[in-house]
Amino acid sequence: MGAGFGALALPLARRLERVTAVEPSAPMVAALRRAVADGGLDNLEVVAAAWGDRPLAPHDIVVCAHVGPLLRRGAPFLAELAGLARRSVVLVRDAPGGDDKFFFSELYPALRGRTYPRACGHAAEALHAVRTLGVRPRVTEITYRSDQPFASLEEACDFWMTYMGLEGDGPRAYLRDFLGRRLCRESGGWLAPFRKRAAVIAWDV
Repeated sequence: MGAGFGALALPLARRLERVTAVEPSAPMVAALRRAVADGGLDNLEVVAAAWGDRPLAPHDIVVCAHVGPLLRRGAPFLAELAGLARRSVVLVRDAPGGDDKFFFSELYPALRGRTYPRACGHAAEALHAVRTLGVRPRVTEITYRSDQPFASLEEACDFWMTYMGLEGDGPRAYLRDFLGRRLCRESGGWLAPFRKRAAVIAWDV
């Protein structure tokens, strides 16, 4: 649920008999479908829809990672999990202790004139929402890499300009200088290194 570019759906499809990836964003759906075709993963179905827009058949395991609106207290998605998951549910939310997301704590004051609000309560919020359903899940905290690759420094600038809602030559020049010093040069491109922490909240139904 909320498959994005397929960070979980693609590796799962290489190991499981069948995977359904639900994603509402058209650009992400297009990228995911390209990856499915390139990988020959005909057992992965991509559903271009938001939760609730299309009926879904029950699945053995339901996975939802980092989709905040679906994992809040009172969210219809949580209430309907019992009818959607036949065996298990796995939810993933950010936990405190990871790296600064996309250098925002440095870039927001310089380019937006304000601090970037780092939200650290996502995992606790999701866990509380699950427990209000009468579920006592297993909780495992993990640390993992979430590095962001870019083909060029200009592509990286495009990403940050869009993500931060910036326009004009001034902010772009600042980003070009900043990212040129902070990104890692890799064979064939650039890499923004990020270490993340998350809580995996799981239970059997």
